[in-house]
Amino acid sequence: MKFEDLKKDFPKMPEEMRTMIEKEVEKQVKTEQMPFATGRKAAGKVLAASVAAVMLLGTTVFAGVRMYRMQREQVSDHGVNVKIVEHAKKAASETAEPVKQEEIPNVKMEIGYLPKGMVQTEQGKYSYEQAKYQGGISIAFYRMDTGDSQFEMLHQDVLSSENITVNGFDGVYLEYPHLYEEEITFNQRIYAAFTDVHYVMEMYAASDVSKEEAVKIAESIRLLPTDGAGDENLIRGWNWSEYLAGTEESRQKEDGMQPEETTERTVVSREEMKHTHAIGESFSVENQQTEETTGLLAKVVRVQVTDDIRLLDAAGDDEDFKAETDDNGKIKPAVIQYIKNGNSDTLSEVITSREVPQKLVYVTVDYTNTGDRELNDVLFWGSLERIYEKDEQMRMVSGGNYEEISDTDAWNQVVNRGMSRRFEMQYYDVHGGERNNNYIPSIRPGETVTVHMGWIVTQEELANLYVNLDTYGGAGVFTDTSLAMGYVDIRQKD
Repeated sequence: MKFEDLKKDFPKMPEEMRTMIEKEVEKQVKTEQMPFATGRKAAGKVLAASVAAVMLLGTTVFAGVRMYRMQREQVSDHGVNVKIVEHAKKAASETAEPVKQEEIPNVKMEIGYLPKGMVQTEQGKYSYEQAKYQGGISIAFYRMDTGDSQFEMLHQDVLSSENITVNGFDGVYLEYPHLYEEEITFNQRIYAAFTDVHYVMEMYAASDVSKEEAVKIAESIRLLPTDGAGDENLIRGWNWSEYLAGTEESRQKEDGMQPEETTERTVVSREEMKHTHAIGESFSVENQQTEETTGLLAKVVRVQVTDDIRLLDAAGDDEDFKAETDDNGKIKPAVIQYIKNGNSDTLSEVITSREVPQKLVYVTVDYTNTGDRELNDVLFWGSLERIYEKDEQMRMVSGGNYEEISDTDAWNQVVNRGMSRRFEMQYYDVHGGERNNNYIPSIRPGETVTVHMGWIVTQEELANLYVNLDTYGGAGVFTDTSLAMGYVDIRQKD
């Protein structure tokens, strides 16, 4: 934010305060060479930013005209520490104090530049129209309630980094390895310290955004005052104190100092899967949005497996499906990568890779209203779970690793790069609700509505497939509601 803009946006300063600040700036420019500046011009520029900050927030926060600078510190070959350092002359006994919540103003974000074809998808998220919701940029903010100089983040597996300037504020650009060029991944990060309002920006940029464009977007960002009342652009930042508490809790759980509290399970007993259904069997799928009984039944009536997508009416126009098929409409194989993750000393690398054939699994589901009233906007959902039996237990494959890893393997991650890595339904042919998505508009008493769902899976997974129609549960984990409703066994036998 420029000094001229601040004069327009905020109340006029009392003359005595302005005189005091100008004298302090003149004194420091003449007598003090900033260790991070090159020459008087740079020092004056930083001090002018401090003046602007005092004009914005008053002397309670910036008493003594403190100045803060974000900087990066190379701690190892591929480890970079991003932090905010305070640069000011102060008494030896003085320590940085937390910022009071009332001293952190409500602000909104304005972006002055977006590349051609990039659109906003939701607050703080922007992507290109041809790859909507896949790449682009995602922006978050931290409220530095512990004090600006408390910000510090260590990054590993860093390919390159450099200092940048974001609309007059200090920032850092980081780049990480991009191991699979055909896939969009968020391999760039930009930080900026808006110390005048005690916010730190964290921008994630995907591989479909060039470094130059990502920096240009960041450089166009301004934080402007707002009263917060009904402002849809109000920044709802995460308090840094809460972030630190969450990080410490996660560390203690990893070290075994705190028990892991989670209802998500990937292993259950055979008994817990006693409600499993066969193809052609009807079962209750009550609308999980309400507690009332609806009398809604579901039945998987047919399962088809093929190597092309001609069964899917409109999928030929879908960019995801297009990328997964060749010129003849046949589904291309999935690439399975065996990756050794990087750290502060090494970069992530692909140890080996292989290709696996992919198939389309096309499931026909009948929903029947056995109640005595019409049901409207009925939510439906399908996930395709990979469940296998080992050591007399039922184990579900989660999205983290395509296959199990042993201590002797040279890799610590196995990644499926194909569309088959997704467990949620990738296709459905009934649409309704406000957003015209996965809702059945209406089902009258005694009526049956047929829904077709589609997933891409690897050929190796065909023997372990179960359909989960629970609209309340999650994909890739066993949940109480899904176990109670029961999975549908559609395993394909050789």
